[in-house]
Amino acid sequence: MGISSFFNGLFSTAEQQPNPYEEIRRDPFFIDPAKHEEFLKNGWCVMPNVVKPEEIASFMDTFQEISKLEGFELDKHLLNSGRLFNPEIRKKTQAVINKNAKTILPRMFQMDKVDEHTGGAYQVKPPHVNSDLLIHQDSTVIDEEKDYCLFIWIPFCDITMENGPVAFLSGSHLWGNTQRSLGVPWQFRNHTDTLYKYVKPALIKAGDALVFDPATIHSSAPNLSTEIRHAITVTVLRKNYQLVYYFRNKEIADDLIEKYEVDENFYYGYDFISKPDETKWKKEVVKFKPFDISTRQLERLIKKHMPS
Repeated sequence: MGISSFFNGLFSTAEQQPNPYEEIRRDPFFIDPAKHEEFLKNGWCVMPNVVKPEEIASFMDTFQEISKLEGFELDKHLLNSGRLFNPEIRKKTQAVINKNAKTILPRMFQMDKVDEHTGGAYQVKPPHVNSDLLIHQDSTVIDEEKDYCLFIWIPFCDITMENGPVAFLSGSHLWGNTQRSLGVPWQFRNHTDTLYKYVKPALIKAGDALVFDPATIHSSAPNLSTEIRHAITVTVLRKNYQLVYYFRNKEIADDLIEKYEVDENFYYGYDFISKPDETKWKKEVVKFKPFDISTRQLERLIKKHMPS
């Protein structure tokens, strides 16, 4: 479905037309049907008391290791370890996530559907007024025109309004912006003031997990406490998944975009800036889906999908 036809259906009188992005997400990963319905409606949910203290300690031990490696520099901004160039940092992070995923994932998900081999990154927020994370959608991991995946955000401490909670725009996972990456300018970058009006913070305890769709728009307030706020993200993928990466190449037509089939090795060595190497990764050129909408249309989109 092209984005123009999607909007025509969205703003026409045919309000009861099924949303294809909702239909894709109806096949549940969650064990608990109520949690799946909550996720389907909001694009996120809280899973209470699913991470054990020893698992948090394991994540923290590895953090102490990678924080001593070359290229790890924590300043006043939030640090995402997945964007650090040292491949040893990425590999150590991958190893500790895969180890703990074997025990954490089965408490929440149907393991006949979910792959235990996963990925993720540390999210380290120093105590500073500039440690906020601007409103955004996370990069596409798989082809979201065909399937969906989940991210798990696991804090190592209780999350309060003071130390920088994650805030979500509920329902935005169903908008259909499926071609997202650091190689594609964010489609809603000119509407951030409007989007911030609708995000709501999630305050959770250590041992809880936030499960969310990478397509759900979210932000994170600055850490105004006196302690570093530690967290880690874990990716939840269907068995036999295929990772993809989109790249907006200025040398091809404006209505086209490059789509690469990649594997986890891509994320160990790619710089997230340059064009991916076509000799290593299979490339397909597909139609680009622009989200050229007015503020008024965006407000209607928000209100249509936001749960009451």
